Amino acid sequence: MRFFLILSLFIVSSCSLKLVAPKQEEKILKVSWNKNLDLEYRSGNLPIGLGAPRIYEDMVYMGALSGEMSAYDLETGRVVWSEKENTPLGAPVLFFDDHVGYGGESGRFFVRHYLTGKLKYSVDLGSPIESAPVYHKGRLLIYLRGHQLVQLDAQTGKIIWVYKRAVPITTTLQRTSKPLIVGSKIILGFADGFAAALSFEEGLLLWETRIASGTKFVDVDLNPILVNDLVITGSSSSELTALNPDSGVVNQSYSLMSVAHPLLINEQLLLGTNDGEVVLMSLSGEILKRLKVSQSGISALAWWKGHIIAAGFDGVIYAVDPLEMKVVDHFSLGHAYSAVYSDLVNNDSHLAVYSSRNRLYIFK
Repeated sequence: MRFFLILSLFIVSSCSLKLVAPKQEEKILKVSWNKNLDLEYRSGNLPIGLGAPRIYEDMVYMGALSGEMSAYDLETGRVVWSEKENTPLGAPVLFFDDHVGYGGESGRFFVRHYLTGKLKYSVDLGSPIESAPVYHKGRLLIYLRGHQLVQLDAQTGKIIWVYKRAVPITTTLQRTSKPLIVGSKIILGFADGFAAALSFEEGLLLWETRIASGTKFVDVDLNPILVNDLVITGSSSSELTALNPDSGVVNQSYSLMSVAHPLLINEQLLLGTNDGEVVLMSLSGEILKRLKVSQSGISALAWWKGHIIAAGFDGVIYAVDPLEMKVVDHFSLGHAYSAVYSDLVNNDSHLAVYSSRNRLYIFK
């Protein structure tokens, strides 16, 4: 009798059980659309994309090695306008006064209306343009590969001054950083291992400080950032350094080296190391959190939807929970030679990524 009572209770309780699927973590890196901007080629070296997209209002802009500059609808990927320039385009665009400005490998700089693509002017600057221009007080600053910084009148394209750096023969990454405006000074790094300040009005050298030493790869090519009245910059072959922008005196050296441009997030430095680590560091240099996400180095970083987004040289994009410091999502760029050699670009809703295999990805 007891047996049948227990059996009946078991059957009743079993019928009331509900099978619940294991809870899955929300996917962060969801591709909204993508474009293949690769060149047609039959043999030889692969055409490597070094450029980066830019998001402005509800459009994303991307130049291609084919010479096409295109503006896409951010939601759908529809082409709003596209113009063919007679030069490969590897530099991100700059937005100013309802216009976009960008440069090409031939050294020509173009300014077009951001909505229509109508050409305002173009000017030949003589050396490849591979970094994003800077707009300030009606002037454009354009860093050329030949260790030159050019200032233009933004409305006419007239050259106001040129600073040319005498860089000794050395092994260089040939990567240029984005100049930083601090008061009346322009702070930037050079391939000879020096950071320097130029006067904004005349382009005169005000100070220079050696950041990295050696015979190769001493380029000071991390985008300088202003933190607590100090400029933080560095080289892939030396520690991050904090400088006084007025004198160039070194205020502090940090214990890490980075290829990825440093970011300031919630009064903390976000860094990506050559060893594949994502690091959160206090402004005093104390390492708060670190996580090894890749067997390769970290090439680019972003802060998006409350997560750290890190691009590895292994061709994978990682989403990291900054509280638990763990990888919660990843996306493979899908090619053995894929990586991200420029910026990860985002707004509140979208993340834009351009791979070295010339694929443009928009995540939402």
